[in-house]
Amino acid sequence: MDTTTKRAYAKLNLTLGVLYKRADGYHALDSIMQTIDLFDTVTVERARDIIVTSTGMLLPYDNTVRRAAEQYRALTGRSAHIRVIKRIPAEAGLGGGSADAAATLNALQELFGEVDEKTLVEIGAKVGADVPFCLRGGTQRAEGIGEVLTPIRGMKLHLLVAKPAEGVSTKKLFSLLKLPRTMPDTTSALKALSEGDLDALCPLLYNALEEPAVELVPEIGRIKTDMLALGAKAACMSGSGSAVFGVFADKAAAEEAQKALQNVAFAQVCQSI
Repeated sequence: MDTTTKRAYAKLNLTLGVLYKRADGYHALDSIMQTIDLFDTVTVERARDIIVTSTGMLLPYDNTVRRAAEQYRALTGRSAHIRVIKRIPAEAGLGGGSADAAATLNALQELFGEVDEKTLVEIGAKVGADVPFCLRGGTQRAEGIGEVLTPIRGMKLHLLVAKPAEGVSTKKLFSLLKLPRTMPDTTSALKALSEGDLDALCPLLYNALEEPAVELVPEIGRIKTDMLALGAKAACMSGSGSAVFGVFADKAAAEEAQKALQNVAFAQVCQSI
């Protein structure tokens, strides 16, 4: 096999709590993360050097895909040409860059098979805190800086994901973050997920970064309010923003809300996978 193509799935944070700032400058988190069916496409071809190209969005030279490929090459000597079709918006809290890096690593491993799973996850963690989750996907509790993962039972969620034109810089948001912050009720959220109880889950969706992110990008709050007015059972910002997701009773309800939602740069009906 000389070429393989992988889907790079976006993620949502159903809950996100910030515990404290670590000595290394990162923040200790506790989050329930969920893969959704919004995805980029990553095609990887055996080559003698590393070249990364993209359509749908211009990637900077120093991007997560290149860093993942260079980390893999440093250990194995293997190189590849990588083509990315971007659909996941940037600065959205949807893990697009991490998903692309994870898809790249999975593709490289499929082509070359030079490292074990533990090493692949270690490579991913060097590229970005969300890459280990994106390598595995599904529904997982993420702790540490996001690299300590525990698979949990999820449930089918019908979602509308929307983003304003302005994004949120994760680095800037965390630099302005004041602790302590209210923590989510993770135990109850895990129980609701395991029981498939949507009515119990919805009030527990919570992101400790949402309030400070709204101060930077007020449109986040407006989209959340609009989602709820359009019938969402709950709405919450994902990650460090600026994307907001609404949870709906079914796909049809999410599609109706998408048609009515105004003044957003991106809006797509999705579901959990």
